[in-house]
Formats: sequence, C-alpha cells, structure tokens
Amino acid sequence: MPALLSQKIKEGRPASRIFLWTLFGVSNAFLWLVLLAFHWEVSLRAREVYYFGTHLFPLQELPLSVLYVSCALLTLASAAAILRYHSNLAAKDRLRTLLFQILDSLEIGVVVLDDRDQLTFTNDSARQLLPELSRRGTSLDILGVLQDRQQLREMVKAAARHADYQREVEQDLGKPENPLPVRVTTLPLKDPHGRTTGTLLLVRDVRDALRMERQMRIAERLSALGTLAAAMAHEIRNPLEAMDLNLALLERNLATVQFTANDGEKTDKYVRILESEIDRLAGIVENFLSFARPSESPVAEIRLEAILRQIVDLLSNQAQSRRVTLDLSVAGTPVVWGSEDQLKQAFLNLAINSLEAMPQGGALRIRAETSRQTGSGGGTSFAVVSIQDTGVGISQEKLERLFDPFFTTRPKGTGLGLTIVQRVVHEHHGRISISSVLGQGSTFTIELPLIVPEFKEGAASHA
Repeated sequence: MPALLSQKIKEGRPASRIFLWTLFGVSNAFLWLVLLAFHWEVSLRAREVYYFGTHLFPLQELPLSVLYVSCALLTLASAAAILRYHSNLAAKDRLRTLLFQILDSLEIGVVVLDDRDQLTFTNDSARQLLPELSRRGTSLDILGVLQDRQQLREMVKAAARHADYQREVEQDLGKPENPLPVRVTTLPLKDPHGRTTGTLLLVRDVRDALRMERQMRIAERLSALGTLAAAMAHEIRNPLEAMDLNLALLERNLATVQFTANDGEKTDKYVRILESEIDRLAGIVENFLSFARPSESPVAEIRLEAILRQIVDLLSNQAQSRRVTLDLSVAGTPVVWGSEDQLKQAFLNLAINSLEAMPQGGALRIRAETSRQTGSGGGTSFAVVSIQDTGVGISQEKLERLFDPFFTTRPKGTGLGLTIVQRVVHEHHGRISISSVLGQGSTFTIELPLIVPEFKEGAASHA
C-alpha cells in the first residue's frame, strides 16, 4: 500500500467513534464505581444503607442483582461494539490489501490523481511503462512529473483541469531505437454524490496487440494470395511447360546447324539464359501453389534429430564450397507431430538462407532442445530449434517485414520462402522468431509443441 494513501486512510478515521469509545469507558467505570461504593456502604452500615436507599437512591422496588446484571450487560455491549468495529476495520484492511494486489497484478498501468493533480496511486505496470513515477515517488504534481512527455502531459492536463476525457489514444513512450506503443485512457473519479474527485489514467502496452493485428493482416493477404495463386499457377504452368519443351527442341535443332565459333558461343549463352529463366518462373509457380493447395503430406511422429541430420548432409557440399562450417547439436530426443516433408522443407529453407547470408564464409550452427513454459493454465513442453549464422545480419526495418509476402533481401529472391516457412510453423501450432545484429549474423528460432496425447489427436484432425 502506498505510504501516502495509508496516511490518508489513518487521517480519515471519524473522531466521533473515538469519542464513543471514551464515553463507553467513562460511563462503565462510573457505574461500577457507584456499585462498589454502594456495596461497601451496605456491608459497613446497615442504617446508613437504609438512609441512602430511602432518601438518596430508593431501591425498594429494584433488586440489587438487577442493577448488577444491567451494568454487566452494558459493559459487554460496549466491549462487543468495540470488537465489532475493530473486526470491520480488519476486514476493510484485508479488502484494501486485496484491491492493491489486484491492481498491481494488472498488465494495464493504473495512475490515480486527486482533484489537485497530485499522484495518489500507481501500480507496478504503470511504473514499468513510466519509470519516472517510481523515481519521483507519489506525492508530486503529475504535470511536473510528466514534463518530459509533452503529449501525455497535455492529455492528463486536459482531463484533470478541463474534464476533457479521452479513450484509447495511441502514443509512443519509447525511444526511436526502441519504440513502446501504448494506448492511454483518461476517466473521471466520482464520489457517491456524483462529484468528480480526481482522474484515473490507464496506460496499456499494445506491442503484442499490434503484432497480432499485423499477423492478422498478413493472414488475410496470404488468403487472398492463395486464391490468386490457384488461378495464376494453372494459367502460367502450361505455357511454361510448352516453352521448356520447344526450347529443348530448338537446342536439338541448333546442334545440327553449323555456326562460327563466336556465333556458337552466343547461341549457347542465349539458350542457357532462357533455360535459367524458365526454371526460375517454374519455381515461382510452385511457391504460388504452396499457398493455394492444402497440405497432402502424411502426418506422423517426427524425430527432429533425424530431419536435421538429413539437412546437414544435404548442405555439406554447398557449405564446403562457401567455406562455411556446419555444427549440429541435439539435446534430448525432441519428438513432434506433423508433416515430415513440410518441416524438412521449412528447416531447409532457413538453412539455405543462412548459407547465402555468409558470402565470405562463416559458421552455421543448428541447435535442437526441449523447453517447458509454465503459465496460468499449466505448462507446455516445446521442441526449440535454432538456426544461427555469422553472416551480414538484417537491419531492424527489414526484420519487421521479413515474413511479408514478396519481401526479400536477395536480388533474385521471390519473397515467398520465409512466408511459407511461417505458415508451415503455424500449421504445426508453433512459433517462429528472428533476432539479428548487422555485421554479426542472425538467429531463427522455431518452437514446436512436443507430443502429448491431446495435442496428437488435435493435430491429426487439423491436418
């Protein structure tokens, strides 16, 4: 509980209740004093008792025991009232503590201001998003605390002084090299009579939400691309096959024609260029079809170590020609459920990209291990595969678009390879991420759920 809020709670205890406790104590003490004095007088002098009872305090009609019982009941009632009040205070303290625990557990930053723009409460999320709140405490003018955040300061000022409240206003609380997008909401705080007593400021980190929105837009584009690919691939494939066939016939006929040495070299060069471009177009068409047609590969239990060793064997000659060392390390026996062909193609695409990112040679490290992540719903076990190179690296601007369709960092790339990899990983209920530093290299990390019976049934039905 913040110190300032605790102090205000203590100051807010009604003085009337303290007066009531004092009144109870004085009245009970007085009554018992009178009774004890009366009893002493009775035991000492019977005649004086008679005089006292006749002239000063007539008790002929009221038994002495009744008076004792009444005083005792009054004392018990006073004690019960005090105990009940203390019990209510303890219950309120527990509820208040629970409230602060709930507020501190929220992922949304909560800032409470009073009617004088003074900071009265901030939760943990707010102090993480706005570190200056924790450095300066919670007893200063909020407008002074936020003097370095002009946009947020003006928004708080409009809410606190002009009752101009706003909802879900996007702002950036980070630095240019490390943006922190948030959405800020200001709301009035009102007492039971409807009077405004302060301002509530809510600050929500929307990095994950924006990332999810971006993924949804990509999914929509992929869906549209798949529909387009189904139509285009059919129309393009047939002419390509005809061109490839006629080019082969042309090359056969040219072999019977007598050319000069110079003309022969030119003719052979032109034929090779045509063959290369036809193969390139055919590859693009195949990538298009990867979006359009559903997966027909059989699903089964897959040992990732076997797939990764096959990829290392396939790339060994290419890596050697590029002066790249291959290093494979597998911890444990990670087994997943899915399509072996699709996963092999996804890992192979990533490894080839890493090789091409090291034109001057380097090292390609492939790691596989198991990991367990715990959450509110329990734990989930993952197989984690990382493909790390020591190549040229990728800038932050390009990293954000790396999985977009048709975006490529290679001159002859189609921009569909990584998009297909991402789709394959998502179809296997996994996640893919990349980290990169210019001049030092990049690391692709893929997480795939390890086999459990429930996931196995769900994956089989999905596939």
